[in-house]
Amino acid sequence: MYITDMSLLNAKLSAAGVISESNIIKYILEEDVSNKKDMFLGEKYYNAEQDSIHKQYNEVTVSETEETDGYEKEVMRTFKNPNRSNHHNVNCFHRLLVDQKVSYIAGREPTISVSGSETNKTLKPYADMVSEAADENFNEVLQDWITGASNKGYEVLHFYYDNEGELKYCIVPAEEVILIYDSAFQRELEQVIRYYTVKVVKGGVEYLRRKVEWWTKENITYYAEKEENIFVLDPDYPVNPLPHWYDINLINGMEKRRTPHFWGRVPFIVLENNRNRTTDLKPVKGLIDAYDYISSEGTNNLLELVELYWVIQDYGGETAGAIARKLQINRAVNITDSSGNVEAKQVSLPVNERIEFLKMLRHDIYHFGMGIDVDNENFGTAPSGVALQFRYANLRHKCENMVPRLKRAIKEFFWFITEDYNRKNGTAFDSSKIKVTINYSQIANDAETVSIINQSEGIISRKTQLENHPFVTDVNEEIKRLEEEENKAQESYGHINMNPPLKDGGGDEQ
Repeated sequence: MYITDMSLLNAKLSAAGVISESNIIKYILEEDVSNKKDMFLGEKYYNAEQDSIHKQYNEVTVSETEETDGYEKEVMRTFKNPNRSNHHNVNCFHRLLVDQKVSYIAGREPTISVSGSETNKTLKPYADMVSEAADENFNEVLQDWITGASNKGYEVLHFYYDNEGELKYCIVPAEEVILIYDSAFQRELEQVIRYYTVKVVKGGVEYLRRKVEWWTKENITYYAEKEENIFVLDPDYPVNPLPHWYDINLINGMEKRRTPHFWGRVPFIVLENNRNRTTDLKPVKGLIDAYDYISSEGTNNLLELVELYWVIQDYGGETAGAIARKLQINRAVNITDSSGNVEAKQVSLPVNERIEFLKMLRHDIYHFGMGIDVDNENFGTAPSGVALQFRYANLRHKCENMVPRLKRAIKEFFWFITEDYNRKNGTAFDSSKIKVTINYSQIANDAETVSIINQSEGIISRKTQLENHPFVTDVNEEIKRLEEEENKAQESYGHINMNPPLKDGGGDEQ
């Protein structure tokens, strides 16, 4: 949930004599949980916990009419057949579509560079620091960040200092976060409420209680749930509220001075999935559920299918179970009544119709989910660049809803990295010089791509060539390697003058 009506929130906060802080927190948390149903569904479907798992295929609900006090009314009754198969097929289309999107956006590391560092040597240390920060851990977190935003509508990254004073970052699940924006433009993040559940033992009994952190641009206030829905200042924090962090000066291992600091903004970065913050599950959930139900029902029918069933007429004296056992063991049964008859009939299921309908659902899932069905028989038949780009058009359109927001989030990420570096090194680098290039990852005709790059020599920069080269996964690292090779070549051959002066000031020497 995110709150944009700051005036309403401030009015509640200022009404200390009317509404307590505990009631304010209780109200906000209750509203938040009710507003995050889609978020929880996206996570569940990504983890294959789909609605079809809870459907009982060995139960049927029928409508019956019964009379009560002279009036008829409809009654729904559930009948369960314990002998019927209850198998569940879970088709993880949502996970596949999300992973496809994440791989397309962040399968190749993005290029994070500093504008002007190629010519301005004073920016070289800053560019090296940025390149070092954009390491494997960053790309792993980036993929988790995109995955979370796709499943939940948005995902949140948090910066903090560890006990050693090192700047760290991690994903804070969006379901634990309430965002509070400015009331003027509803774009600037003013405050963040984070809450999570902990186990508390009281009188030998274990309870679940919530912890709450209320972050502003200057400090954090900690609350704890004393009793159910009763919140107090957290007794674990003698000083409350706290600044974002302290600088601690030690002399001979003893703390001599503690200086409070704050970022001037809340240390949380929001990555939005799209403009409306909707999940990737929402457009296709109904289609996936239908596919699961039809697929599961078909499987249960096949599991229960017997090749033949028997029609037995005028055969008394034994139960149907006894007759079935004789047929299983002896493949025959005695008929004592001359009018009796045993007839075998074969069962057939409408398999082809079911398969065709599942094909239609699968097509619609990939179409409205804006993904690529790589099992499509026509996928690999046209290897040319234009045809491949056409195959990726839907996926690219979906990704481009997120990419501008991702670039903005990454730039904000490096604002924190830059501020920390400047404070510790006495520098004044400007994070607005950070440039982010997303390197899409897709199946391509490598020979065709390399040929185009070679033909572009002298027209586009070397960096642009590397960004589009199919063999390059980390552009910054590749540039470093090329520079190292050039420096070694200069050291080895720099003393050789490849263009000596002409003798006697003229004429070519034969």
